[in-house]
Amino acid sequence: MYFPVAFQVLFLAQLAALGWGANLRILSNAGIEVRPMLQLSQLPTAHRDDGRPHDGLHRSVFRLARVLAAVTAAGWLLAALAASSPTLQTWLALLTYIAIVCLLVLPQRILLHTVRMQFLGSLVRIVVPSMASPVFLSDIIMADILTSCARTFADMRLVACQFVSLAWPGEASTCTDTGMLGALLVAMPYAFRLRQCANEYLNAPPASAEARRHFANAVKYASSFPVICLSAIHRRAEIKASTTDAKQLGWMLRPTFGLWVFAVAFNSLYSYYWDVAFDWNLGHTSSGWKLADLVVPHAATRSSSPGIVDEMAELAAPRELVTPADALARDMYAPMAKRSFPRLLRPRLRFTRSWLYYAAMAIDFLLRITWTMKLSSYIRIDQMAFGGFWLNVLEVYRRWQWTFLRIEKEAAAGGPVAIAR
Repeated sequence: MYFPVAFQVLFLAQLAALGWGANLRILSNAGIEVRPMLQLSQLPTAHRDDGRPHDGLHRSVFRLARVLAAVTAAGWLLAALAASSPTLQTWLALLTYIAIVCLLVLPQRILLHTVRMQFLGSLVRIVVPSMASPVFLSDIIMADILTSCARTFADMRLVACQFVSLAWPGEASTCTDTGMLGALLVAMPYAFRLRQCANEYLNAPPASAEARRHFANAVKYASSFPVICLSAIHRRAEIKASTTDAKQLGWMLRPTFGLWVFAVAFNSLYSYYWDVAFDWNLGHTSSGWKLADLVVPHAATRSSSPGIVDEMAELAAPRELVTPADALARDMYAPMAKRSFPRLLRPRLRFTRSWLYYAAMAIDFLLRITWTMKLSSYIRIDQMAFGGFWLNVLEVYRRWQWTFLRIEKEAAAGGPVAIAR
């Protein structure tokens, strides 16, 4: 099957765009006004969206995604038909990229100009360092989506190298990734998100719970750098295996692999904890203790949207000093009739079916620890057909699911209490 890296990258980008449209559609159907949550009316004038709350933002996103998907599909089909000429296939892939970029940066007020400018403006605010500008929730979600697409940043190096080889054929031999440049590209989205956390930390009141929360969040993104660096070192060592003594190579790889396991375990488990405790604000107990108190004791999980009062802090305020173990034990064995909200969720929910939250927590955990497949000698992802691509698809799905509850948490901070069942 003809499915080169160039079109894999485009397909993943289209999948993420369609997923974002689905997020907006389902949240809108649930009665959640997404624009106030994303702070679209507070963006710089050129990217501001002052549309009515329910005027179909998801329709605009879907329309733009369909146009870009049609261009991608046409380019892939033409390239697949040109199987007898690899050079022509590369040219067609390059033309597909050029067409998509031109459609996105088109200055005329056609083809969903507002949505395109919001997207490009968000990318600029994420990439360009600025410690003084405010950090909007829409930019935070966009930056988190980029972290889920981090592996495709490394793939873009290979794609760019293939395009350069059209003009300088001799450069094709340098397209092999030795590990280091690919690691820098993978680290970029995490560096962008880390900068946002630093911005929020510096703008928070000193020594406040909010400042501690932003610092702890920055630690989460910083913990990804050891994983990326150790992976690059391991990759570089494997490439040199043919010219290195096997015994010497083994001595070099064993400690590196052990450190990698420790680093990736910490990053995965801490990231999962943050998803549940802070991004989704789940893990509350009937005694008032919540999972977020492990990192920021008795701190309110504040809403990112100005003007929305987070009443959860009052509802879940600690009524007595209890240990985490006691709070969890009391919560697990407390009769449902005496509870005001489902176990380990929170007092305010916008989705009425509580099992959706439990399922999201379980799926998020399973997809956060997919790295464990590398520990098995029976599962070799790198040797499976499109193995890396399917891992990327799973990560796009995980982020799609995460986005629902991330925005739902913001809506629940000021919305009515749902009757969970």
